[in-house]
Amino acid sequence: MRWLTLLIVLLGLAGCGGTDVLDATEPAAVDVDASGVPVERVWSASVGDAVGLRHRLEPAVADGRVYAAGAAGRLAAFEAATGDAMWRQELSERQLSGGPAVADGLLVIGTREGRVLGFDAASGEARWDSGVTSEVLAPAAIGQGTVVVRSNDGRVFALDTADGERRWLYDRSMPSLTLRGHSAPVLVQGGALVGLDNGRLVALKLADGSVAWEATVAVASGSTDLDRMADVDGDPRVEGSQVFATSYQGRAAGLALSDGSVAWTRDISSANGPGLGSDKVYITDTDGRLWALDRGNGATVWRQDALSELQLTAPRRFGEYLVVGASDGYLYWLSPDDGELAARLEIGGSRITVPPVVSGSGLYVQTVGGRLVALKRNE
Repeated sequence: MRWLTLLIVLLGLAGCGGTDVLDATEPAAVDVDASGVPVERVWSASVGDAVGLRHRLEPAVADGRVYAAGAAGRLAAFEAATGDAMWRQELSERQLSGGPAVADGLLVIGTREGRVLGFDAASGEARWDSGVTSEVLAPAAIGQGTVVVRSNDGRVFALDTADGERRWLYDRSMPSLTLRGHSAPVLVQGGALVGLDNGRLVALKLADGSVAWEATVAVASGSTDLDRMADVDGDPRVEGSQVFATSYQGRAAGLALSDGSVAWTRDISSANGPGLGSDKVYITDTDGRLWALDRGNGATVWRQDALSELQLTAPRRFGEYLVVGASDGYLYWLSPDDGELAARLEIGGSRITVPPVVSGSGLYVQTVGGRLVALKRNE
């Protein structure tokens, strides 16, 4: 019954209709089209389908290359400017599910079988294969000589970037019912921030995995396990001395990076992490609404409800616009100042469940159907 209930919850979150939950939903009934899109499509490639809406197979951009993966084991690197294939690995014996992540010349991706695989980012050559205790459904974090990865059973692992050897393990008990999926760790100087399924955000010391601080984003409440679900499944965002986080059936919060003290909270339910602007925090909630909050106090600046029939990705700032992907297979451009819809562009036939990746004047988006598309901002 627990897993049946969880499946129902996930199908509801997906907003699915029809037999294939990966197919795009009906486009939103909004009066915008592609004519005002301030970008041009540069190239596209196929990397293979995802197998679930909560598997985070998403592009990673580093050193002028775009890295992407499909669930059936295809892992590839493309020249960011042209889309030319640089290398490709066909890992047919693996079911890829979280990543890739790329930094410091290393590419890391997680699998449904609980393996974390390390590759040379430049050549695609395999470096190491390390085991964790459950499937990995979100990208790892790489830096400071360490790979930090979370598994779906709630554990956090630190691995050595050179050989994948385990340095430490952080273990925390899980609630009896959680959303399928989890947040990706976020590295800060000397530590890692990790969202947990109990509504809390923890800062772990990279040296030994001990807790530097722990903060409450959401307090579980209600009479049933379903009511008490308060997962922090969206990636926390850090800028300067501030941390911003969201939770499902809970709250959005602004916190201090130094000690986790909570500056403000808002009752907004989100399974996505926030997006950041110079003075605003942008959040897509579980009802498909897009919020802009004041970074200093959490006050509402505006709310856009026109896309509420869709499931949205976390928003990203791109040039003069805010960009969000949706379950109808479109990217939407909005004004960051007032939330007005400016344009939309169809990406290709299936849902967009991971946020677009911004790198300079380029925007890279991957659909659950495995289409990787590169867009360039019109200067």
